[in-house]
Amino acid sequence: MRHGDRVKKLGRTKEHRRALLKNLCRSLFIFEKIKTTLPKAKAARQMAERLIEHAKRNDLAARRRIYRYIPDHKLVKIVCDEIGPKFADRAGGYTRIYRLGPRLGDGAEMAILELVEQSEAGTIAQRRKLIHRRNVVEVKKEKKVKDQKAKAKRKSKVKEKEAAPTKAPKTKKTRKKTK
Repeated sequence: MRHGDRVKKLGRTKEHRRALLKNLCRSLFIFEKIKTTLPKAKAARQMAERLIEHAKRNDLAARRRIYRYIPDHKLVKIVCDEIGPKFADRAGGYTRIYRLGPRLGDGAEMAILELVEQSEAGTIAQRRKLIHRRNVVEVKKEKKVKDQKAKAKRKSKVKEKEAAPTKAPKTKKTRKKTK
């Protein structure tokens, strides 16, 4: 019996469950619609609606509280400046869940979790590019720095070889065997 159990565990540890829900909320705020299993959608809905409540306030404390769950400054700005004001006149019910039926592979009940008031497709695409571009740029910069370091290392090795005096090749010395 489940008397008093308030948390849907989703078959995960506490840390894994929290990370899962944070990632689902992050995706929900970027794309405004996500497809997942029904229990995950119900659990993510709670967190998303709580975050939208904070976004409606749109003060510094609210932004910091949202940042705890979505550690991305650009996305927090989008949530507070674009998504929060859309729901200013609503008292709740910011998301909806559509049931899709069982998944073919394992029979898990699938669902779509979406925001009730959605932006246009162009705005969502622009938001996605803004969020994902940052990651791509950071990876490119890191790769560029690594390449520069490797190139400098190769050049220094070549210079050392050129600067080193040439020695006569070593010949094999034979040992006399003593008995």
